[in-house]
Amino acid sequence: MSRNKLKLTEELVAQLPEEKRISVESARVSWWFNLRPNGGLRLTALGWYALTDTLDLEFYEYKIKDPISFNQHTILALDRKLKMPYYIVATKGMPKAIIFFGSKEAVLANLYGNLEKFLDNYS
Repeated sequence: MSRNKLKLTEELVAQLPEEKRISVESARVSWWFNLRPNGGLRLTALGWYALTDTLDLEFYEYKIKDPISFNQHTILALDRKLKMPYYIVATKGMPKAIIFFGSKEAVLANLYGNLEKFLDNYS
């Protein structure tokens, strides 16, 4: 998988079972928060379900220890730095975890143990 969102979407749609296949444009609009071609790879709930329930892709969880410090700046940093899709798990508007689809990113985030430090040092 690559940082090119359109190519990534095309590759993922091609892997969908025939009975669940949708157009690349429908997937692009419904799976990604940021619709710009070079925007971040944050998934919507529909994107999360497509990658996990339909495609059964492997994912890794990072528990957010301090949801108060998780803000728009954190989301922008995730969008700028992560090279693989991710999903933010929230309950009643409070972020609880980040689901990484990149094993390298997940391992590094968990090794740092601090999301801000991980993002400051990851390129």
